Formats: sequence, C-alpha cells, structure tokens
Amino acid sequence: MTQPPPQDVRLLRAHAQALAGGVREDGVAAVVRRVFAVQAQDAVAAELGIRARGRGITRQAVRAAYEDERSIVRGWYLRGTLHTVPAEDARRLPALLGPGTLAATARRYGQLGLDEDLRRRSDALLCKELAAHGPLTRAELTQALAGIGVPAQGQAPFHLIRHAALRGILCHGPQRAGEATYVLLDDWLPPAGEPQPAGEAALAELARRYLAAHAPAGPEDFAVWSGLPVSRARGAWRALARAGALAGHGPLTVLAGRAARPPEPSGDVSWATASPWAP
Repeated sequence: MTQPPPQDVRLLRAHAQALAGGVREDGVAAVVRRVFAVQAQDAVAAELGIRARGRGITRQAVRAAYEDERSIVRGWYLRGTLHTVPAEDARRLPALLGPGTLAATARRYGQLGLDEDLRRRSDALLCKELAAHGPLTRAELTQALAGIGVPAQGQAPFHLIRHAALRGILCHGPQRAGEATYVLLDDWLPPAGEPQPAGEAALAELARRYLAAHAPAGPEDFAVWSGLPVSRARGAWRALARAGALAGHGPLTVLAGRAARPPEPSGDVSWATASPWAP
C-alpha cells in the first residue's frame, strides 16, 4: 500500500485524536483512554487538550476525574516528562519506561551529587512522609529532604521527587490552593486488577496503543514519542506484525482493520462549537 499524501496523514491522525471527522468522546476518562497520554508539563494546557476532544467537558469534570474518580493520573511517564494517562496505566508505564529514563538521567544525578545511596534514602523518606502526612506539595517534600542533607535550593529536590515517580512510588495528587501535591501511587489508586502484560508483550501493547491514537506512524515515531531506543521500537513493530495487527501505509503503519482513508474534513476545531476555554 502506498503512503497517503501528507494532508491525508494529518487528517487520519487528527481523527484518531478525536480532533476531526466529527469524533468526540463523552467523558474525561474516555478522552484520555483514546489518546493514551496527554502532554501535561502545563496542567492548564493538558486540561484544554482533554476538553477539546470531548463533548461538553467542563473544567470541574477534569478536576473530578483527577481527584474524585481518580480515573486519570498526572506523572512523569513518556520520555520522563509529565503526562496525564489513564489510571490503569499509571503502574505499568513506570515499570516499562522508568528504567530507561533513570539510566539516561545518571549523568545529571552525578552532577547534582545524588549518588545511588542518597537516591535510595530519598525514596524511603518520601514513602514515609507521604504515608504519614500526604498529600504534600513540592515545598513540603523539599523540606523533608533537607533532613537527609539535600539542599533546598537548586534542582536536587525536583530530581529526587521525579526519581521516586519514575520508580512507580508516587504521582501527582489533588491540588491544594491551586498547587500540585504528591501522593503514594498505591495509596491513591485502587489495587491493580488482572495481571498486565510484561516484558516484550507489554512493549508491543504500548505500541498498539500508540498506533490507535497516532497512526499512520512508523517505529521511529513511536521511539520519539515514548523515549525508547529505536531498536526496541522496531522490535515492538515486528511483534505486532507477527500477530497480524498491522496494515501497511508505505513506510507508515495503521492497525489492521482501521480506516485507510481519512474522513471528510468537517471543520471540527471551531469557535462555532462549545469552546473548551469556557468554565
């Protein structure tokens, strides 16, 4: 199958992202499950990205999904940057992607004087503090870390909090007076349900979820999105191909059974519809 023209690729991707073809989801959790991961370095931008993909989603509904339903979670997931993901993926992503990000951060840990022993003691301290007093803000965790000799100024506290998140220990919790707090992941979310794929099966499942939200795409695109080495991304593609889960789009790929042609443009992103900037 030949590769579609660029405008068709863009429209297919926008349709997959619930931004074209008249597609919208009915709730916050449904939006995040559809797109899998919403960039959330800026929490307000993440909220708007969710609302733009749904029908009548309010600011209050997004906050309720984070804090009351706990159906979505904000944390350091893809590429070690903040994303909002479905709650059911909040444990598997650190297990799958965290080790690579931690290894890639080793040089920065050394520059900050955060050796392995200090990182281990920091993880234990953050667990203890959040279990006893959580949810806690970054400033409160920074104050606790000072007790084991971590300077409050500079980037060391941030990197230690992120280290614990990448190990699946903590995640973002409820806002307090507009400020983010942190909680223990296992306290915040219900126990995991059925056993999840592990190892290469988990990697192939991540690639399948990526394609559902971003196709047409290739393994190199998946590597950039996830932060995985290209060799592992290509391995995931091969696993999906062996399972008969892929259909070719030239050098790009879609999931088998997905539309190979884009929907008709429908002017989806428009001020004529309810604006996500409304309360």
